[in-house]
Amino acid sequence: MNDSALSRTFEPYDGYGKVFYFNIGPADSGGELAPWDSDAFAEQLRRDVEAVLSLTFDVSRGVVDPTGGYTYWYESDERSVSLQVSDPEEGDPFPFGKVPALLIIRSRSEEVATWELAAGLYRDLCSLGTYFILAETKHGDLVTANFDVGDDW
Repeated sequence: MNDSALSRTFEPYDGYGKVFYFNIGPADSGGELAPWDSDAFAEQLRRDVEAVLSLTFDVSRGVVDPTGGYTYWYESDERSVSLQVSDPEEGDPFPFGKVPALLIIRSRSEEVATWELAAGLYRDLCSLGTYFILAETKHGDLVTANFDVGDDW
């Protein structure tokens, strides 16, 4: 998806909530479902998000949580980013069992709208080719996904 199409996809949802949720999981490898390893996935996704957004998560708070997952935070005057990675739960409805990590992003800047930050993050993470990504609004409206999520959204 080019930048113009991404703008048309994300911008209409910026008016309410001003928060985007990215559900992320490992992309299929050669047509096979990628093996799940929460420790390795959390570490790789954390590093990729840090590189894409040019930030460093607060690692002192990025510790294993009681559910066996990981939570990372970043707060500044310009943006707020949180990343939660946990094992998919048995019985998670499609497509959420496929994308168990949750990345929440919000701009605090007057120069960069949240939709612009979210569109750039989506574009850059998709370009890595290693993740399935489903973007939704705070209210559960599907913004876009780089895999087929079906018609029952």
